[in-house]
Amino acid sequence: MLVTVNALPLAVGVLLSCSTTLGEISVYGRLTLGIAWALTQLVVLVAGTWWYENRAASSFEPASATTATSRPAGGAW
Repeated sequence: MLVTVNALPLAVGVLLSCSTTLGEISVYGRLTLGIAWALTQLVVLVAGTWWYENRAASSFEPASATTATSRPAGGAW
């Protein structure tokens, strides 16, 4: 499943970059299919990174408890 999800956008990107006639198809005004695909990939990358960072930051253990347990018992470094 993971290979299919990652291979499909790659295949479309390779197809659009190798075939200039496909990439030059007008989607809306001066927006071409190649530019629209690149913008879509950029939005997916930024949204995926944002989602991952939010999910990683929402840990059940607060950050202050983590740093307090990693310090030496005397409090001196």
